[in-house]
Amino acid sequence: MLLELLFPPVCVGCRRLLRGDPTLPLCSLCRPDHPALPVSHRSIADVEAIHAYDGPLARAVAALKFEGALELAGPLGRMLARADLLRQRWDAVVPVPLHPWRALVRGYNQADLLARWALRHTGSTRPPLRPDLLRRRRATAPQTAQDAATRRDNLRGAFVAAPAAAGLRVLVIDDVTTTGATLGACLDALRAAGAGTAAGLALLRALA
Repeated sequence: MLLELLFPPVCVGCRRLLRGDPTLPLCSLCRPDHPALPVSHRSIADVEAIHAYDGPLARAVAALKFEGALELAGPLGRMLARADLLRQRWDAVVPVPLHPWRALVRGYNQADLLARWALRHTGSTRPPLRPDLLRRRRATAPQTAQDAATRRDNLRGAFVAAPAAAGLRVLVIDDVTTTGATLGACLDALRAAGAGTAAGLALLRALA
C-alpha cells in the first residue's frame, strides 16, 4: 500500500495516473488506440507474444529501449508476467542478450529489465534468471527494415549458449518480435548446446 502511495500506477502511453485495475496500464484515452493481438499471432514457431506491436504499448517499449525511460520497465514487465507461457515449468529464464558494446552504450538491456520485473510478479515458484546461459558473440546490423530472410542471415551464428544449458528447460524473453529471427537464433543456440526445451516469449509482436 505504501509503495502504491509513493509510486502510483501511471499510464505507459501518456503517464497519466491510473484509476482501477492496472493490469493493462493504459488510461481510458490511450486504451482505444491499443489494438488486440489476433489469436493466430500469439504463438508462432515456439515464440509466444501477448500484445500487438502498435499504438501506446509500442511507443512505451520504444521509450524504454531508446530514450532511457526505465520507469516503464516495471509496468511493462508486470504485463509480461501474465503470459501463460511464463507460468509453465522452466529451469531458467534468459533475456535476449545485447552485444557488449551495445550494452555499454545503452547502459542497460531492456529485455533483462522486463524479465526481472516479470519474474517478480510470478510468485514464489518463479524460475531463476540466468543471463549467463546465452551471449551475443557477434555484433549485428539493426534489424529494422530488413525482410525475414535477411534478418535470419544477419543473426546466423550471432548467439552462443553456455554448456550449462544442457538438459535445461529454458525460456528466452525479449521485448518485441517481428519475424522471430532474433528469438529463433537464441533458441537454435540453446538447442545446439543441448537444452532440453527452449521457447521464446515477447511482450509485443509486429502485426505486419
